[in-house]
Amino acid sequence: MPSLSAFELVPSEAIRHEWLLSNGAGGYSSSTAIGMNSRKYHGLLIAPLKGCFSRHVLLQKFEETAKVGNSEFPLSTNAYPGTVFPQGFRHQVAFSFTTHPVFTYSLNGAKLEKSVRMLHNHDAVLVSYRLSSGREAELEIRPLLFPRPIHQDPKDTPADIAFEHDRFGFSIAKPAKMRVCASFGKFVTMPQKYNSMVYETEKQRGYPATETLASPGFFSATLSRNDELHIVASLEELTPSQALEIIDRQSFRFSHEAGEYSRLNGLERTDFSDMLLSAADSFIRIRGNHKGMTAGFHWFSEWGRDTMISLPGLLLSTGRFGLARELLIEHSRLLRDGLLPNFIDENGTPHFNSTDASLWLINAIRHYAEATQDYYTIQKQLWHQMKEWLNGTMEGNALVRADPDGLLRVLEPASTWMDAKIDGKAVTPRKGKPIEINALWHSNLHFMLELSEKFEDRRASETCTRLIENCSSSFQKFLSADSEGGLLDVLEPNDATLRPNQLFAISLPHSPLNTLQQRHIFNTIRSKLYTQLGLRTLAADDPRFHSEYKGSQKERDSAYHQGMIWPWLLGAFYDAQLRTHPGSESQVLASLRPFAEAMKNGCMGTIPEMYEPKTMQPAGAVSQAWSVAEVLRIYTKVKKSASAPPQKEEWKRQVASSARGA
Repeated sequence: MPSLSAFELVPSEAIRHEWLLSNGAGGYSSSTAIGMNSRKYHGLLIAPLKGCFSRHVLLQKFEETAKVGNSEFPLSTNAYPGTVFPQGFRHQVAFSFTTHPVFTYSLNGAKLEKSVRMLHNHDAVLVSYRLSSGREAELEIRPLLFPRPIHQDPKDTPADIAFEHDRFGFSIAKPAKMRVCASFGKFVTMPQKYNSMVYETEKQRGYPATETLASPGFFSATLSRNDELHIVASLEELTPSQALEIIDRQSFRFSHEAGEYSRLNGLERTDFSDMLLSAADSFIRIRGNHKGMTAGFHWFSEWGRDTMISLPGLLLSTGRFGLARELLIEHSRLLRDGLLPNFIDENGTPHFNSTDASLWLINAIRHYAEATQDYYTIQKQLWHQMKEWLNGTMEGNALVRADPDGLLRVLEPASTWMDAKIDGKAVTPRKGKPIEINALWHSNLHFMLELSEKFEDRRASETCTRLIENCSSSFQKFLSADSEGGLLDVLEPNDATLRPNQLFAISLPHSPLNTLQQRHIFNTIRSKLYTQLGLRTLAADDPRFHSEYKGSQKERDSAYHQGMIWPWLLGAFYDAQLRTHPGSESQVLASLRPFAEAMKNGCMGTIPEMYEPKTMQPAGAVSQAWSVAEVLRIYTKVKKSASAPPQKEEWKRQVASSARGA
């Protein structure tokens, strides 16, 4: 159970310790371990207003005060220009996070516990206060809010907000109807403004960082020992008792899912697997007929590339095969000229600016086939779209085309996963023939060939056979004396920069490289780019290497793919290790152990987008789907087979055979 010491419950440390709850329908609740919002994306209730999209921060926080005896104690903590006020963190003695955050305060001999829980599949959050020791405490809870879209910069001079109120709580009507009410006590109308609240993380990132919030009044209640006060904020006008009933019905939901994971894979539950499973569940977003994944919190929406890379770990490893099938079918229908949307914005608009999202879709279908053997669905509902993808890629589109040598040529320099731009110019231009694009292409062609033979599709079989022969022989052009013993990162124009992208030429099925080449390339990557929390995107001795991720948007974008450590790449790395070093499952499992501790830091219970090389601290999005997915996928894979006997003699035989062939 992630928990923090009193030393970490101070503003300077707390902004590095965040928590996040997801409702499984596109909404979330998030803040820091002392309840001091440090981002414009923080809030008690963030909810989508159009399906799973158009997310809005509707309720930023509560300003809380407790009176015990003759003394008043602030519970909340806020940053203002040049000061921190109130300083509730001084009375907070503990913070823990299992299924939800729990804050513990010591108040003149009394102990008060506060918890925050989201209701699954409901746009609602329940904040509860319990006096666990002491005779009595009087609470005053002020809701602070200024509703706005999550990406909108905070404002210091917002317009007045219209409230309706009664003795139990209050409501707002715009931008959505939200009701906030308490289980007992009374609501006192007393409007106030809280001016120039500072969001420190936004300030560090170079964005507007002050916001003025409004309060319509406060809840007042007196707690005796073991009493609980519940305050619910919802878009469904739920009462606290209704919210508690929903939470009670859902209380065994995670235990059931964790049990299903254990039964499916034949594994015992551990604290580490439970953390991974809980994090994996947070990215799923289902509302009505729409099913998708949040690519990362707080600012990412649904991304095609991220969804397809994440699907094997988040859904197949956990046995959610039906949802995986529906996502694959839904996304295949979005294909256009061989391209899958890179992302869908908050307005629900798809953006087709990714070369590789559709390649990852085919790879995800391969994973689905291996996990389920559901070739009926693939033939009846996916095969037609897969062939259209193949034709669209062969003929060429706005981003990619197949060259006469059988390799794919990327036409836009920032359309692979390394897509950072500064002033419209790619930071890592990869126009030409990137290595991972062609490794995916080669692997997908083999999978398409297997399916065409299974489905007795002669025309598709002939096409794939011809393309594979051409692509396999041309792939050797990536081998270069200038590439530090590895592969070129991009071909034509040649770029010999040592990057982790070449791992996919080893990790994916049907590698075009022989065993000795695979092993040599893997060892080069391991020695230059590997860390236990992810792979560097650039070697530390490269003059372009960045060891820090901070400063303005331009400064951060310049570092994004120039040295930062990305956890999701460990999936390909450990797949490559298992291929080049058969029988190394136990070593891989041991290598994953640092995540058990790392997941207690940063946004607790999850894995971030990146880690900064200099400090090994989380960077970028605090919780990233493909980071969690690939660690969970590899953990499940090696945990299941860690007891298998080593295959050292088999490896020696393969190496000897390759040497004779060479």
